[in-house]
Amino acid sequence: MGLFVVCLVIAFFQHSHSVETQASLYGSKRVLENALNPSDCVSRVKPPQLFNSQNFTVDLRMPGVLPTKSDTYLCMAFPVPTSRDSYIVDFLPHASMDTVHHMLLFGCQTPVSTSSYWDCGSVQGTCEDEASIMYAWAQNAPPTKLPNDVGFKVGRNSGMSFFVLQIHYGDVNAFRDHHRDCSGLTLRMTLKPQPFIAGIYLLMSVDTVILPGKKVTNADVACDYDSYPIYPFAFRTHTHRLGKVVSGYRIRDGKWSLIGRQSPQLPQAFYPANKEVTVRYGDTMATRCVFTGEGRTSKTYIGGTSNDEMCNFYMMYYMESKHAIPFMSCMEPGSKELFRHIPAEANVPIAVSPGHMHSMMPVGNTTDDQQLLKTTKAEPGLDLDYHLEQVSTWPQSSLQLGQVSGLALDSDSNLVIFHRGDHRWGTDSFNSQARYQQRSLGPIQQSTILVVDPANGRILKASGRNMFYLPHGITTDKDNNYWVTDVALHQVLKVSGDGRDRTPLVLGEAFTPGSDTNHFCQPTDVAVDPETGNIFVSDGYCNARILKFSADGTYLSQWGAGSSDRRRRTSFQIPHSLVLLPDRKEVCVADRENGRIQCFIAETGEFVKEIKNEEFGGEVFAITYSPAGDGLIFAVNGDSPYHSAPLRGFVLDYSTKQILDSFSPTEKEFKMPHDIVVSKDGSVFVGDAGSKAVYKFTAEKLHRSVKKAGIEVQELEEVEAFVQAKLKPPPNISKTAAIKEKQTVAEKTHPVVEAEPRTSTPKSNKVESVLPAIIVSLLLILLLVIVFIGVFMCWRKNKRNEMKMEPRSVGGVLGKIRGKAVGTLNLGKFFASHKGYSRQGFDQLSTEGSDQERNVEDSSDSDTEEYSAPPPRPPPPKSSS
Repeated sequence: MGLFVVCLVIAFFQHSHSVETQASLYGSKRVLENALNPSDCVSRVKPPQLFNSQNFTVDLRMPGVLPTKSDTYLCMAFPVPTSRDSYIVDFLPHASMDTVHHMLLFGCQTPVSTSSYWDCGSVQGTCEDEASIMYAWAQNAPPTKLPNDVGFKVGRNSGMSFFVLQIHYGDVNAFRDHHRDCSGLTLRMTLKPQPFIAGIYLLMSVDTVILPGKKVTNADVACDYDSYPIYPFAFRTHTHRLGKVVSGYRIRDGKWSLIGRQSPQLPQAFYPANKEVTVRYGDTMATRCVFTGEGRTSKTYIGGTSNDEMCNFYMMYYMESKHAIPFMSCMEPGSKELFRHIPAEANVPIAVSPGHMHSMMPVGNTTDDQQLLKTTKAEPGLDLDYHLEQVSTWPQSSLQLGQVSGLALDSDSNLVIFHRGDHRWGTDSFNSQARYQQRSLGPIQQSTILVVDPANGRILKASGRNMFYLPHGITTDKDNNYWVTDVALHQVLKVSGDGRDRTPLVLGEAFTPGSDTNHFCQPTDVAVDPETGNIFVSDGYCNARILKFSADGTYLSQWGAGSSDRRRRTSFQIPHSLVLLPDRKEVCVADRENGRIQCFIAETGEFVKEIKNEEFGGEVFAITYSPAGDGLIFAVNGDSPYHSAPLRGFVLDYSTKQILDSFSPTEKEFKMPHDIVVSKDGSVFVGDAGSKAVYKFTAEKLHRSVKKAGIEVQELEEVEAFVQAKLKPPPNISKTAAIKEKQTVAEKTHPVVEAEPRTSTPKSNKVESVLPAIIVSLLLILLLVIVFIGVFMCWRKNKRNEMKMEPRSVGGVLGKIRGKAVGTLNLGKFFASHKGYSRQGFDQLSTEGSDQERNVEDSSDSDTEEYSAPPPRPPPPKSSS
């Protein structure tokens, strides 16, 4: 009984401790996304989510697994959720390389098991019949979207009734906190037949040997292509640590045409392929992987352990549906004569910054930390002297706002706030035809337009009562008129700024959605050209377009999304915010659901450029612009159901597309940052619809000596030695962010304890207090001994009852793949017999393997440009948006 009580007490304390530490633990991306209890994992695996009669999403997640040894391969089968033919159009990963080495998705008719997850690194493999790879992920690669009219076919007539998700857990040390993993994928799917079917062509070396100390070893693979035409649109490279560059080519009539080339030390995403290259009967497919054996003392073979290597080139393609082949492979070594003519670029390693190399190295490599800091200091184009910090005392008094939907600055540099008062955008605000359903509430009775002093937040002027139903965007012109959008009215209105609420110009028909030149459908924002007076409207939630009108409201033109290849461009998915760049005569659009910024020539609508970064997390809600320096774009991201990036603001260099700074509130968190403006003095304001607040940020010079919490932080050079020994900054950390981390570490390492006021205590009182203190101390020691004994006995008891995964041999990623001709592989116990190569415990083909790399931070520099990825049809408008 006593033992039971002790165990109960200990369990209570453990639970209390876990509650206390949850907040800090859930600050990491891995924990946010994947470290859940098994029951939580089950709750997160949602049934198929239907967007409309044809489009839906499917969640594939591990059910809270806890690997017990490194290089564990776990698989789980999921039935395709419809008996009809269906098509995957997007792959959205939910994993972190802190935990997951790589992830593969197979399709097959008969998986090894359908009851629960299993060890698929053993002889069991993945499928009993033919298995096709449909997706591969590693190193925090971003989501993969397919071109328009293209999908991976599954279901009735595809021979694939099941998905098999395979996850390789490289280093069991990732689970020393005993969390359970729920990593996986979300698939966006459609029942609409796609005219082109996607597939993967895998070129892979199986017999390369890298000699120790040899500076360069090439792995060459080549096969003749003898099937129907295919059209490559994306590629992905994979090696372990020794790989320097992987290149894929099509050879036709002796001419080598590049499909894709990349360093495998960068995030192993699917990058856009050369769109000019197609493959047809009689062509040759070829790949070269360049390795170095420097630093090794023994031969390195192709295999699946931390000391082995891999040479893989994945190519995503599409082909006409009637000829579709879902998976092809090539493992033949190329002839020396053939590869004598390979382009010289294939032999040139791609430079990878130490910041990226850092993410590939084991924890504790101090030399790389030092090199990273040096590299960070030397990055070109960054203004490293300033960082945006919240002004916590602004506003000085409450503004009593509703959902803040829009911000602007008038010609006097005063801040203009557009908010929704007591109205809110909810799930029942619109019907399926986007018609507003709450007209009976009447217009908003509060003043929806507030002009406030940017210095202190004091209200200077209020207007816009009984005019609007669901305000959205706002901007001002040189005469201080307000140009606003109302998504319930489906209108754009020019409102006088004199407080009399006159509307000299109204575009669109009230409460009537439409897609012609006289109607809008939930328009989102307006930009005004100060020279010509032309206005640009982003339209919006239903229509994926930008419209241009003259100053008097005459329709001039319209356009959709832009791309470097207009034949395969990706449509807007909610063009949500507009900004005019007067010095460049361009209009930039925050394409919200595509997570990108696109810029166009204001006069013609011609596409100029796209800015997209993994750190946006899949959604960009709003943008603004400053001509300072070479041009700065300020942006805020949004909460995406498919990503776990934190909500924050960004400062980007327009020319280089680099993120110069990121910022967020210090006391609270953003809930739904909805609009952003920057003043002439560099102050930045963010309107948050979720928290019904406006935040002010100012640039503070951080590289000087500053005082924070009583600790003086000296010049960067003086602090650097301390940081190099104690701190590993993330790969793309800016100089100012590094200093902030250094300050934090310094504060934690040398805490300052302020002396509390003391009163003199008589000496007799001190003496009298000694005896009780001794007694209390002895009792505490006795209690600790009892607790320790109880912990030990509970641990022994739990150890006996604990269910663990059985250790199994380290196997491969493909498992059993059988097949025919060009479409599949027939491997059996491949490595056990191939050319005398034998490695104990490794008898299946591994397409990814393991290097047990301990990646301490995200690699966020993939800078993956959209390769005309088609979104699903836009879902119903998000609430509170």
